[in-house]
Amino acid sequence: MDAKAEPPQNPAKRHKCSACYKQYKKKEHLIEHMKTSYHSVHQPRCGVCQKHCKSFESLREHLTGPLPKGICSKVFSQQGCQLCLTLFANPRSLTEHRETCRLTAPVPLGTSALPYISPQFDCRDSSNENLADSRPGAIAIDCEMVGGGSDGSLELCARVCLIDEDENLIFHTYVRPQLPVTNYRYDITGLTEEHFRDAMPLKKVQEKILQILYNGESIGRARLDGGKARFLVGHDLAHDLDCLKMNYPDHMLRDTAKYRPLMKTNLVSHSLKYLTRTYLGYDIQTGTHDPYEDCVSALRLYKRIRGQSHQDEGYGTLTPSDTLLGMCHSWKSKELDNLTPDELYALSRSDY
Repeated sequence: MDAKAEPPQNPAKRHKCSACYKQYKKKEHLIEHMKTSYHSVHQPRCGVCQKHCKSFESLREHLTGPLPKGICSKVFSQQGCQLCLTLFANPRSLTEHRETCRLTAPVPLGTSALPYISPQFDCRDSSNENLADSRPGAIAIDCEMVGGGSDGSLELCARVCLIDEDENLIFHTYVRPQLPVTNYRYDITGLTEEHFRDAMPLKKVQEKILQILYNGESIGRARLDGGKARFLVGHDLAHDLDCLKMNYPDHMLRDTAKYRPLMKTNLVSHSLKYLTRTYLGYDIQTGTHDPYEDCVSALRLYKRIRGQSHQDEGYGTLTPSDTLLGMCHSWKSKELDNLTPDELYALSRSDY
């Protein structure tokens, strides 16, 4: 008599992340993943499959890399913008978009002397930068450095440039070095000793910049919620502010070198030159570095990111204890186990 055939076993249940679609054998592993991945509505996502990616670089690899996702790659090749990675409904819309997405390079200032332009104070509040009518425009800054010290490796601020949101030059000056210059780095800066004969003292430069940034607002209010103070945009702002020997509230800084979606997948910063070519479509720093050119490029990157749709995280108003990490401290693991992947994602928050 033939033995009875054993009934087919059901495959083990997999627990799938609602954001990046990674799958786990155990629910507890999914929960740990959600606690450390910081998935949120602000992450770049594929317009085809809606997969979340940590950065635009990883999204680009997903769409056009050596091992792209099949269906996503096919759709994107026909309907996607190679610069901003946005997906469009039809080729006509894509063609119209490309005309505005690829920008032209700004005209460099060169190394001639330029006058200081007195800023016009803007009294609008900066509490919500995504509402055009409520924000005072952001200010972009870039500095060029020369070398001091015996080996020329000491960074000395030699030139500073500020522009407004309309790319108008509002402040430009050469800065009198506080120490003897031992390396003008001419190949990069284009500067010589002649440029510093009538240079502005660093203290006066600091006063002018802070006058523009604080926009008539008190330091206390600016540190609290910004008030009328302006957002400061740049690339590697910590380096520029350090060379200027200045401080500005962290929550008022918008740094294209530190914004997570613009960084490499290992959280190392890209160069401004790479970001400009990849996301704006033109080249900079092909010869000497021009502060106006760098200012404009950093500002354009910031405005491109700011112009994207930024949803509110989660549903309704959530307190810190309502987030995933907060619940992990106050809830029992059994209660977390009862949440669906979508509910876990709703509680997840970005860490930037």
